[in-house]
Amino acid sequence: MTDKNYFIMLADPPWAGPTVKVLKQPDVMVNDGVFLPGVNEKYEMLLAVDEKAKDPREFPPCDIHGPSRTLMFSKRFIELLIGMGVDNVQYLDAEVTYESTGQKLPYKVANVVGIISGLNMEESDVVLSPQGNIIEIETMCFDEDKLSGHKIFRLQEHIMLLIVHRSIKEAVENAGLTGFMFLTDDEYEPGMI
Repeated sequence: MTDKNYFIMLADPPWAGPTVKVLKQPDVMVNDGVFLPGVNEKYEMLLAVDEKAKDPREFPPCDIHGPSRTLMFSKRFIELLIGMGVDNVQYLDAEVTYESTGQKLPYKVANVVGIISGLNMEESDVVLSPQGNIIEIETMCFDEDKLSGHKIFRLQEHIMLLIVHRSIKEAVENAGLTGFMFLTDDEYEPGMI
């Protein structure tokens, strides 16, 4: 049992998926941690099971998917977050089709708004540029005092990483939501994202 309160949250679908094929998307970046005003164009995506799967129905859609550096949350996950008072996620419209059945599914593309500098630099092993910017993180250690009070955010030192509070991890697990992987800071390895 870990005494850590913050975890790296990743999308981790089964080997056959389904994976996301982006058919159409607005010209925005949803991994910069900032609110995006005026996004009216809808994402169009297809959830496809690997053709090597004998029965595609054995690989139903998950509650989180990570297509091309974006995140897609299911209606169940969105409702869970809203129920927990999480109010720093911007949800963008998406038309998502499960290829195996043709069913339209209620997903949204998630733009997590908020960037927190959360590494304990003395305990982390990082490679810095001559200007002092982090180029690579070899090992990381969160400074949980800096993270206190936040439930979900992007890590400033590695903006592609989503960090969540233990309460979200436990709520996801208790609700039986699928497609998630949660790692502690000391389980992080370079090149994971």
